Amino acid sequence: MAPQLTQADISGLLNSPSEDARAQIAAKVGGQIDAGGLSGQERILAKDILRLMVQDAASLVRSAVAESIANTHDIPDDVAAALANDIDEIAVPFLEVSPAISDEDLISIVRGGSGAKSLAIAGRKTVSAAVSDTIAQVGGREAVSCMLSNPGADIEPTSYGHVLDRWQDDEDVAQRMAERELLPLNVSERLVALVSDEVKQRLMSRHGIGSDLADRMALEAREAATIKLIDGLPSIDDFSTLMQHLETSGRLSGSLVVRAACMGEMRFVEHALAQMARIDPRRAWTLVHDAGRLGLRALFQQAKLPQHLYLPLRVAVDVFHEMSLHGEIDDRARFRRATLERVLTQTDGLKNDDMDFLLYQMSRQDAAPSQFVALSA
Repeated sequence: MAPQLTQADISGLLNSPSEDARAQIAAKVGGQIDAGGLSGQERILAKDILRLMVQDAASLVRSAVAESIANTHDIPDDVAAALANDIDEIAVPFLEVSPAISDEDLISIVRGGSGAKSLAIAGRKTVSAAVSDTIAQVGGREAVSCMLSNPGADIEPTSYGHVLDRWQDDEDVAQRMAERELLPLNVSERLVALVSDEVKQRLMSRHGIGSDLADRMALEAREAATIKLIDGLPSIDDFSTLMQHLETSGRLSGSLVVRAACMGEMRFVEHALAQMARIDPRRAWTLVHDAGRLGLRALFQQAKLPQHLYLPLRVAVDVFHEMSLHGEIDDRARFRRATLERVLTQTDGLKNDDMDFLLYQMSRQDAAPSQFVALSA
């Protein structure tokens, strides 16, 4: 039971007692409010006393108030705001747990630039979308990283965009974002692109690799990681959204489609070709899996893909059908070997450069950088 405020306590307040005495009284008042059970008039009086004490010159007194009501919902807004804006020693523990602070006050504090307070806010049990957006826009690196690691933070797609705009060169921030349980597809794909571009620059500056080869390796890494994203997409709507984003960002290419086909990711192929050919995904499925091959050829042409990509695409689809018929399609390593072997027996259909392209794609299929794995979780 919370200690009761006595008449002696009230008299002591009026007579300006010592700092320690005032702190003890502050703890009593806060404890009574936190415990509940006060009558209407008693609660009004207790809240008035709190208002007086949060203005006390002694930090010990204000700290006692903050500690005693840190988990209390029913405290005056002005009292909560005063404690939240106090010195870090008092405000930070209060900000971490108090349910009484309004989003408006939290946003104002973050915009005020205090790193310690922003970090405390970013780690709260729940962080609203509005507060998260403010942290994304103006919060320091530690606060942003803490928010990204906080499962209770509600983060909108636009807020992720703000973080990427500000911290796109920070690997730790990118990794924490990648590890979020739910990440919008366009954000995941942008992460892939940013990391790939960073890899490209590292290859060129540290290892003396030429621009053309660096471009090719960055594209390969990006395509491999993009395909890995489909592991978490359960519905047609998800695929459609991803394809629209890939096309808008200029990353929906013929090489990406062939790479997906050679990895056995036929759902990706179907939806990618549907997007490029401007037809319904269900129609694309029928054309891709046409036993007579005329459907795939027609869809390939309508998607306006380079001719040299048709043979490896057709071979991958054929292998997919054969392995599906025997219930072996889940063995992806075998699928890739079978596809490559089949293409190598039909070399008349590929030019030297095209064969180099396919061998490069096939040889690197299992080499996606480990930092991309979280994107498909």
